[in-house]
Amino acid sequence: MELREATAADADAIAAVGTETWHDTYDDIMGPETVTDLTDDWYAPETVASYFDDDSFRAHVAETDGAVVGYAYSRPDPDDESLWHLPALYVLPERQGDGLGARLLDRVEADARDAAAETVRLVVLAANDSRAFYEHHGYEQVDERDEEVTGTRELVYERAI
Repeated sequence: MELREATAADADAIAAVGTETWHDTYDDIMGPETVTDLTDDWYAPETVASYFDDDSFRAHVAETDGAVVGYAYSRPDPDDESLWHLPALYVLPERQGDGLGARLLDRVEADARDAAAETVRLVVLAANDSRAFYEHHGYEQVDERDEEVTGTRELVYERAI
């Protein structure tokens, strides 16, 4: 397994991983039609490629045998230099539990430290079992809220780094 910085050329592969993982994770929570609507918008390859136009955006991919099997997005908070956001970390369902998520999370935290951030923040749906992954890695729930687009409950987690 190789971990490397992602580029806009990875947009198709990231979109494929994101779409497959969203369906696996959220179909039972939101329904497959809602997930399809969201992934058709959020994971359109041109949308993913456009993220790389922002110089503050960071992305890393995990590859096995040349195929992208996971990715993480992160970025600094535009108003608070001590805060780093992790909006997405996904690993293909068949590769979950192989340590890829932990390696991607380590990379995000290293980026945050390199930028002199003090805290990493992420949001996860309350019904998503990945909460246990983040809690295992030292993240603590600091808030919760209703997400308007999906109509689901979200939990906000943070970890001091």
